[in-house]
Amino acid sequence: MKRKSIIILIALFVLCYFNKASGASGFKAVSIYQQKNLQKQVDSILEVTDNKEYDLAIEMASSLINEAEKRNEPGFLFHGYNLLSITYDQLQDSVPALDYAKKALHFAKISKNDTLIAWGYNNLAASLSEYPETRNQALDFYKESLKIQRRLNDGEFLDAALNIAELYRDEKNYTMMYPYLKEAEKSYDGAYFYYDDPKVYINILWGDYYRGLDFPDRAFMYYNTAYDLAEEKKMDYLALDFYNHFADFLTEYGKPKQALKVYKRYLYYYKNKEQVTSQETFQLAQAHMEAEELRRARNDAELKQQILDQDLQRKKTQSVLLGSIIGLMVLFLAYLFYSERLRLGLIKNLKINNKHLKKAKDLAVKSERSKTKFFSTLSHEMRTPLYGVTGIISILEKKDAFADYKEEIGSLKFSADHLLDIINDLLDISKLEDDNFKLIKKPFNIKLLVEELVSSFQQNSLKNSNCQIICDVDSSVPNYVVGDSRRISQILLNILGNAVKFTPKGIIAIRLRSKILSSGLYKIRFEIEDNGIGIPKENHESIFEEFSQLDGIQSENKGTGLGLPIVRKLLNKMGSDITLKSEPEQGSVFTFAIEFAEATPEQVIGKNTSQSSEEELEFTNLKGLRILIVDDNKINRMVTRRVLENQHATIFEAQNGEEALERTRKHHFDMILMDINMPGINGYETSKAIRVFDKSTPIIALTAAEASYVKQKVKESGMNDVITKPYNLKKFSDVIAKEIKGGNLIPG
Repeated sequence: MKRKSIIILIALFVLCYFNKASGASGFKAVSIYQQKNLQKQVDSILEVTDNKEYDLAIEMASSLINEAEKRNEPGFLFHGYNLLSITYDQLQDSVPALDYAKKALHFAKISKNDTLIAWGYNNLAASLSEYPETRNQALDFYKESLKIQRRLNDGEFLDAALNIAELYRDEKNYTMMYPYLKEAEKSYDGAYFYYDDPKVYINILWGDYYRGLDFPDRAFMYYNTAYDLAEEKKMDYLALDFYNHFADFLTEYGKPKQALKVYKRYLYYYKNKEQVTSQETFQLAQAHMEAEELRRARNDAELKQQILDQDLQRKKTQSVLLGSIIGLMVLFLAYLFYSERLRLGLIKNLKINNKHLKKAKDLAVKSERSKTKFFSTLSHEMRTPLYGVTGIISILEKKDAFADYKEEIGSLKFSADHLLDIINDLLDISKLEDDNFKLIKKPFNIKLLVEELVSSFQQNSLKNSNCQIICDVDSSVPNYVVGDSRRISQILLNILGNAVKFTPKGIIAIRLRSKILSSGLYKIRFEIEDNGIGIPKENHESIFEEFSQLDGIQSENKGTGLGLPIVRKLLNKMGSDITLKSEPEQGSVFTFAIEFAEATPEQVIGKNTSQSSEEELEFTNLKGLRILIVDDNKINRMVTRRVLENQHATIFEAQNGEEALERTRKHHFDMILMDINMPGINGYETSKAIRVFDKSTPIIALTAAEASYVKQKVKESGMNDVITKPYNLKKFSDVIAKEIKGGNLIPG
C-alpha cells in the first residue's frame, strides 16, 4: 500500500525544474519546442499507465529516456526511470521496479533539484520496503525524503511521512507511528487535486493505529470513512488489499452484516481482477520483450557511436600532436625573444619588492618603538599615583592610631602590590621584545631560592587556603649555579602563582632534577605539577599568548594574561622553552629545562662579601641632614616627606624645576631627591643646571618609569642614582645610605 510520488500536472514539474530548490547553477537551456515535447511524453505515459496499457507505457518511457539522454536532461531522465519503476510496480514485477527506482534517484541527484531528489528517495524506499531484509534501509530513505520535503515546505503532501507511519505500523510500533501519521495528515490539502488521493490511506492507517491500541470504535470510524472514499473514487487497486482486512475487523468486533457487505464488494473487485489478470500477464510479457528489444537497439546505437567517437578521437589526437609541435617551436622562439625582457622585468620587480620590504621593516621598527614608548609612558602614568597610595599605606601601617585597621590597611597594601605586579608585567613584555635585553648572570643558591619561594607562598598566598606546596629538589642539583636568579624567580613565581589561583584545594609540587652534560654544564629540569582544574588541550598554546585568558574558568582572579607569555619569552632568552601536559579536572604539569654552569667557590665567596658590604649600608637615622624634595605632585612630596621625617631628616620642598634652582642657589642641601617628569623644566634639565654651580651635592632621580630606561640619561644629566616609584623602603634606604657614605655625610 506504499504511495509512490507521481506527477500528474506537467506545469508543476516545469516550476520545480526551472526554479531548483537547491539553488544549483549551471542549468543548460534547451529550446521551447524540445522542452514541450518532453513534457508531452511524460503526460502521455501517465495516461497510458492509468489505462493499464503497460506495454505501451514501457515503450514510451524508454523513448523518453533516449530523448532525455540526447539533450542531457537529468530531470526528464529521472521521470523516465521513475515511470518505468511505477509501471513495473503495478505489474508486481519487483526486481526491475527496484532497479529503475535506483536509476531514477541517481538522475534526480544529478539534476540537483531537491523536489525530484525527495521523490526519488521516497519511491526507492517504497520498492525496498517490499523485502524484509531491506526495510531498515527503506526507513532511512523515507526519512531522507521527509527531511528534504520539510525543508522545501512547498505545500506538497508528505508521502514519506505516510510511508514511515506504515512501516512502523507493520512493526506494531504505534508510539513511533503516531507523530509521522499526524504530520502526514497535517500536510493534506483538501482543496488540492491528487492523482492518488492520500486521504484514503490516512484513514486506513488511523484505523490500524486505533485497532492496534484496542480502540475498536475509533478504528471503525476511520475504516468506514476510508471504505466510503474508496467506493466513491473507485479505487479498485486499493479495495483488494483493504476490504478483506476491513471485513475481518467487522467480523471480529460483532458487525456481521456490515462485514458481509464489505466482503461482497471485495469479491466483486477480485473477480474483475481475475478477468484482467490474463490480459496483464500478456501485456507484461510483451512489455518485457519490447523493453529488451529497445535495450538491444540502444546498445547497438551506443556501440556505433563509440566507434565513431574513437575515430574522431584519433584524428583529434593527431591534430593535437601536430599543434603541440608547432606550439613548442613558437614558444621556444618566443622564449629566446623575450627572455632578456623577462630578466630585466624580474630585476625591476625585485628592486620594487626590496623597496616595499624596507618600507615595511621601517614601519615595523617604528611600531615597535612606539609600543615600547607607550609601555614606558603607561608605566610612568600608573606608577605616579600608585607611589602616593603605597607611600601613605606604609605610613599608616606604622601609626599606632590605625592599629585597629591593620587588616584593612593590609588589604589596601595587597591591592596596591597586585597593581604594581601588573605594571611590571606590562614593562617586562615590552623589555623582552627589545634586542638590548640582557640577562644578569651571577652565582646564587638555586636550592635556597626555590625553598624561599615556596616559604613565601605558604606564608602569604596559602595562609588561608586548602592548598599545599611540596618542594622536592634532587640531590643531583648543585647548590650554587651561575645565572639570572631574579629571572628564574620571576618564572617560578608566575607558574606557581597560576597553580595557586586554579587549585582551590589540593597539592602543588615543584621538582628539580639535573644531569651533567658533556660540556660540563648542568641541565636542570624544573617541573611544577598541580591537581587543579586543568586546561583543555585546544587552549594549551593560546595561554602563552599575551593577554590570553581561558573562558569558563571558575576563579576569583584570572589575572592579566601576561604571566605565562612572560615565562615563555624569558625561557626563550635563556635558550629554552616550556611544555604543558593538562586535561580538564586532571591538573596540569609545566616543565622546562635550563643549562647552568656550577659556581666556583671563589665566585660564591665574592658574592657573599658583596652582600655583607651592602648590608652595612642600611641605616635608620638621618638626623641633621637637609634634604630637598623636588616633585610637581603634592601627594608624592607629602609621602616622601613623611618617610624621611620618620628617620629624623630636615625636609625642604620645591614643586618644579625653577623653584628647585632658586632654592639650591640660596641654600645648602645635603641631598636632592629629583622627580624626572615635571612641567616646564624637567628633572634632567634641572639637574644639569644645578651641576653648573654645585658639583658635589648628591642628586637622586625619582621616576615612575623603569630604571633601565632612564639610567643613561640620569648619568648624562649629572644625577648620582635612580629610585623607582613606588619604591621598596629597603631599596630606598639602601640608595640614600650609599650616597651618604660615598659623600662622607654622617647623619646625626
